[in-house]
This record gives sequence, structure tokens and C-alpha cells, in this order.
Amino acid sequence: MENTGIIIISGPTASGKTKKAVEICKEINGEIISCDSRQIYKYLDVGTNKGGILIKDGIREINGICQYLTDIINPDETYNAAEFVRDADLKISEIYKNKKVPVIAGGTGLYIKALLYGLDDMPKSDESLRNDLRNKSQEELYKHLLKLDPESAEKNRKNPQRLIRALEINILSGKTLRQHIKPKRQRYDFKHYSIVVDNEVLYGRINKRCEHMVEHGMIEETIKVLNMGYDKNCSALSGIGYKHIIQYLDKKISKEELITEFSKDTRHYAKRQKTWLKTQADIGFIHGT
Repeated sequence: MENTGIIIISGPTASGKTKKAVEICKEINGEIISCDSRQIYKYLDVGTNKGGILIKDGIREINGICQYLTDIINPDETYNAAEFVRDADLKISEIYKNKKVPVIAGGTGLYIKALLYGLDDMPKSDESLRNDLRNKSQEELYKHLLKLDPESAEKNRKNPQRLIRALEINILSGKTLRQHIKPKRQRYDFKHYSIVVDNEVLYGRINKRCEHMVEHGMIEETIKVLNMGYDKNCSALSGIGYKHIIQYLDKKISKEELITEFSKDTRHYAKRQKTWLKTQADIGFIHGT
């Protein structure tokens, strides 16, 4: 791979992004910046599939390669694309100064797009409005947004945090998310590679991973976070997998149903990631194993 500026390694969940990033870093003297909206949370390692060893907040080591921007916020805190760009810019600068190559690895498309092309001019968060929206169920949020911005409602139907943000933007500005999108200049010289894995292989891998997570510590780490005093509705526990475990702990579903629903929602998420990646003009696709 050509060494120019920064390198992006994207792809759907379970496609092997971090493994590939580590391989590339060893070839080109690079370091990894995580681009994952779930791995930012502290204390939740199994269900977010973090790798390596946590050296300190924000820094992990994977097979001798440093990875930045995991484990940076508490489970009840929020983090957005603007904050990611701010933090990633700082890390990219530090990695350059150390005469290494920044390799951004992850599957959060919004973060990647914001880093490469900047952010749209959107309203800042309104905590009072957000608190009102948090009191609504996921289905209520979806139905409300469906009337205002059908495209965003369908795209984010399974993600309550993004439903809330899309509603917040619409209520405060009177515009849909798409209406905020404007052509932007490229912020970095970059090469963007996305990993392609055959659906049958990918979905089989997802099923096995989800079951392994549930059987090897994900339930226990969820209980640990709850015992630390964090609410079951906090940001970190609203994501795929953890919300299913909360339902299991509340005796609303069985462990078998937990694994089934967790796997199904993760497969759907991977499908959405693949769809988004296919629409990006700046990506070169590489085959995963």
C-alpha cells in the first residue's frame, strides 16, 4: 500500500479492520487511531470487541502497535463526530511528530466522513430538549422523526442516540439532516481502503462472535457497570448487544433470545455499513479473509 498522508481502514463489523490495521502499521511504521463509536466507552471491552491491552485511558497496545481513542469517556457520557475530529486531529499531529503514519481504523462512517471532509453546520446539542427526548421510547422517537425526516428515521431506526440527534437537529433548525449537507473540502491527503467479506462468511462470523461475547463476559461486564451506579438507559448500554443484555437481566427475554436478537441486529448493522461504504467514491476495496 502506498504511504501517503493518513490511511483509513474501514469495513463492516467483524470484517477484520483492526487486524488489517496492525499488519499495515508494522509494514509502514504506523499507529492506529480507533474510529469506533462504541469502543470510546470505558469498562465495556467484551461487547465492543476491544483488542490488546489498555495501557491507560485512551491508549491500548495491540501486538506491539499503539491504538488511540478507545476508553475515553464514561458509560453515561456522550461523544459526537465533532469531538472525534478534534481528538483525531490532535493524535494525527502527534503521530506525525513522532515520524510515524496515522492509520485510522473503524466502522463508524460518520466519524470517517467528518474527519476527511469536515462537518456540516448543524445546531449544537440542547440538553433540555435531549432530556425530553430521552423520556420517549425508541418507537416513539422513530415515529416522531418519521413525520419530520423519513430518510433519517429509516436509516437510524435501531439507534436511539442517532434518532435523538436527528430529532434535535430538525426541531432546532427546521431542516432535515440531508438539507444540512454541503460540499466540503478534503481535510487530509489520504488513502481509504475498505475490507470486503462475503456475506455468508461475514454473517457466520458475526453469529459466532455474538454468542462468544455473551458466553465469555459480556453479561458480567454489563452487571459490573450497573453495579458501579450507571443507569441501564445510559448511552453506552443503549447500543446493540448491551440493550439486549439489559432485557435479559430484566427477565424479558431468555439467553437464547438474547443471542438471537443480538446476532440479528448486528447483521443488520453490518448490512447498513456495507451499503454506506458502497456509496463512497473515495474508497478502494480490499478482500478480507
